[in-house]
Amino acid sequence: MIRNSLPGVGICLKTNWETVGIILGYIQAGVPVCMLSMQWPVASVDRALDKLGIEHVVTTRKDLKTKRINPDSCSTTNCIDFDKVNEDSVGIATILHTSGTSVEPKAVAHTLYNHVFSARSACSKLNLGSDDRWLLSLPIWHVSGIGIVFRCLGAGAKIVIPDPEISLKEALSIHKITHVSMVTAQLMEVMDQPPPAGLQAAIVGGGPTPHRALSRARKMGWPVQTTYGMTETSSMVTLSGKEFSHGSSGQVLQGHELKIAKDGEILIHSPAVCLGYLNGSNLHSATDENTWLHTGDLGRIGQHGELYILGRKDNMFISGGENISPEEIEHVLYAFPEVQESIVVPVPDPKFGQRPVAFIRGCSDFENVTQFLSQHLPKFKIPAIYSWPETSQSPAFKHNRKSLINLATRLHDM
Repeated sequence: MIRNSLPGVGICLKTNWETVGIILGYIQAGVPVCMLSMQWPVASVDRALDKLGIEHVVTTRKDLKTKRINPDSCSTTNCIDFDKVNEDSVGIATILHTSGTSVEPKAVAHTLYNHVFSARSACSKLNLGSDDRWLLSLPIWHVSGIGIVFRCLGAGAKIVIPDPEISLKEALSIHKITHVSMVTAQLMEVMDQPPPAGLQAAIVGGGPTPHRALSRARKMGWPVQTTYGMTETSSMVTLSGKEFSHGSSGQVLQGHELKIAKDGEILIHSPAVCLGYLNGSNLHSATDENTWLHTGDLGRIGQHGELYILGRKDNMFISGGENISPEEIEHVLYAFPEVQESIVVPVPDPKFGQRPVAFIRGCSDFENVTQFLSQHLPKFKIPAIYSWPETSQSPAFKHNRKSLINLATRLHDM
């Protein structure tokens, strides 16, 4: 293994048992691991490692310029002694990248205690135990994937890694899964079928989920629970019960504090909040002088303490002097029966300054969609509509709004 004097090691591997063991092996040895997606192009991987000063990467890829370590030569382990991990565990354990919806992804540094605290907090509500089986259905390079690993290690639950060749529904049934984490697209894949027997929790996060998808899944018997969290918070900060109101992301989990600033931004204070952002050897704090994390998300707290996400602060734009939240328009678009996916971005406009443009997937009857929107939104919020770009592929969980703004601008100027 790389010695501790080096800044860390990159991990660019498929999600499997070998990868989990390698990651835990390096963490156990005190070597920071920077996890990267196998889907990232060569330039993105090399640039991310160069920026951090990381000179070695464990990978089977042969197209990277960074010095390659053969996975077969790495030590592995399948455990972390949680009892020895406390607030004094301040060294960098993992480096994960944010989704980068509108800017270049940030490298987020976590301590082992950040991950362990997050895991303990989630497990306290889920009552996760040694008889449970959690499907690792999310990539391990994402905070939601590595979060599953730490929860199961702490609770003694079994981590099940599915065969990539079988469907999510098949994996849930074959492996007698009790817990699964899903993004919206995965829920929509299975929501029209009853859940397998024994499934206790289907946790949905990673972005807004259409109300009809949640409603349909619950009617079919899926034990859906909604959540809110981010890379900087080491995964989930809120979690709902199996009964929750429309739009709710659940209540704040034990040990975290959450408040809404005067401008509507969600602020979080928690031992799970990361060390900060890395740029080479420089670590920049992610919190303010009072140790509150400014999430960039807008939200409100309901009468029962549940969190409602209203959108991104940096997504807001002004059209003809009116504030527009893209997420508000997306929410209405999702209510149209045939719309499977939607994203709204601004384009420059000589008269109004900016105007909204929507990309939608699953429906080509734009005239009917526009009529539907006019029944629910004022005229200045009704977007021009284009088909979902077939070439749009993101290595992250969230779509890159910046690239879609560029596409929308080109289409709008035609």
